[in-house]
Amino acid sequence: MSATWEYKVTTLKHGGGGLQLTLTPTDDEAIAVLNREGAQGWELVTAVCAGIAQPTVLYFKRQR
Repeated sequence: MSATWEYKVTTLKHGGGGLQLTLTPTDDEAIAVLNREGAQGWELVTAVCAGIAQPTVLYFKRQR
């Protein structure tokens, strides 16, 4: 029997205030999200950033 997966998409936006040239999260912000999702059994499949001033989109999967 093959594995059955479920998927989750999370968008990372920069949490800082003021004028920002990009919406890239800090390393600490990204690590916090990755650790939170990993603790719930989610595995990061890929991360995509379409370009400057765009958020980073994280794609996760976990076995059902």
